[in-house]
Amino acid sequence: MCEANVYLSRSGQEELLMEGVDRIVPGDDNSIFLESIFGERRVVKARIKEMELVRHRIVLEEIQDVEVKPHQELWLEPDTNHGHFHPGEEARMKLFKGFNMRPDEAASMEEVEGFVMVNGRLQEASLHKHHDVMEMDLGQELDGLAQIYVHQKGDTELYATAVMEVGHHHHHGLQPLGLPLEIVPLDYSHARLGENYGLQVLKDGRPLAGAEVKATFAATQSRDYPHRLKTDEEGKCRLFLTARGNYLFSVTDGNITTTYTLIKSF
Repeated sequence: MCEANVYLSRSGQEELLMEGVDRIVPGDDNSIFLESIFGERRVVKARIKEMELVRHRIVLEEIQDVEVKPHQELWLEPDTNHGHFHPGEEARMKLFKGFNMRPDEAASMEEVEGFVMVNGRLQEASLHKHHDVMEMDLGQELDGLAQIYVHQKGDTELYATAVMEVGHHHHHGLQPLGLPLEIVPLDYSHARLGENYGLQVLKDGRPLAGAEVKATFAATQSRDYPHRLKTDEEGKCRLFLTARGNYLFSVTDGNITTTYTLIKSF
């Protein structure tokens, strides 16, 4: 026998939820799908609290819905599915504004400026609309790791950053861009599913301890960011990657919100 009885913990009290459960599938939006040997199926908002498989017993802890308060943020995505560009290829980035990787088509893109830095050289990049999407041209002469950022002025200042590989095997040479608030990858490499990915948050060039880093990914079904991390005394944090596609990390401090897009080819 491999099935178990599932109990739901509410306010410290356990109640039997389902008997004979033989399939449990966690979702990214704090939901858990349950299926029993009797064909019963349920989806509950909960997290796994305890598993006693010898006793065929699993305890879930109920999660209360919280109000989602979206805010405006910018983020960058490459105009390619490969996760990199080839030398001589026309390299373009797409710029979006919205929340949790969900674009707000009515959001203003005024006073937006873009820049790209390769091998320590910073240059301005042109931005224009193409098929109702804001695009950023990186040119055809890049070779190496391109550090890209976009800035929009306003009562709330918005920054968006990304690292784009042009060519292959460029795993070194990253340095902070010097933004007022910045998310920097600890070590650029091809991020893989099932591995930890490290970041550091800098404020005015110094590590920002205790900052909340929100993380999401392209295929999330959650209304809010599914992951929330805290930076340590060195401003660092790590996320275990469990989804395919690009990830987005976001930090807000005062009137500044900055994002970093982790570009993945799978």
